[in-house]
Amino acid sequence: MLLIASLPRVFVERVTLPRAEWEEWTGRLRLLTEPPAALVACFAWQSEDDTITSINVWDSASDIADFFLDRAQPIVETEGPPSRKPERLGDAISAYVRSDDSTSG
Repeated sequence: MLLIASLPRVFVERVTLPRAEWEEWTGRLRLLTEPPAALVACFAWQSEDDTITSINVWDSASDIADFFLDRAQPIVETEGPPSRKPERLGDAISAYVRSDDSTSG
């Protein structure tokens, strides 16, 4: 078990976009192909309406700001913003991540 208490503080954001737009922005930002060092984890899933929701876990809120200035702002300035802005959810107060030596089922 890995508890948040044993980790440095992390900041969580949620991104919800139509699938095509999520794929476009994720690719443009190189979020998964060249993840920034401050991105701790990213989990994404598809809803029945073809909407993608992703939870991004960052080292800190200021790291999200740095990422925006470095990668997102130039795209927003030339092509406009996404249809929905990411939601900054705040600092995590607890988390559980199964250790690698555990198996499911």
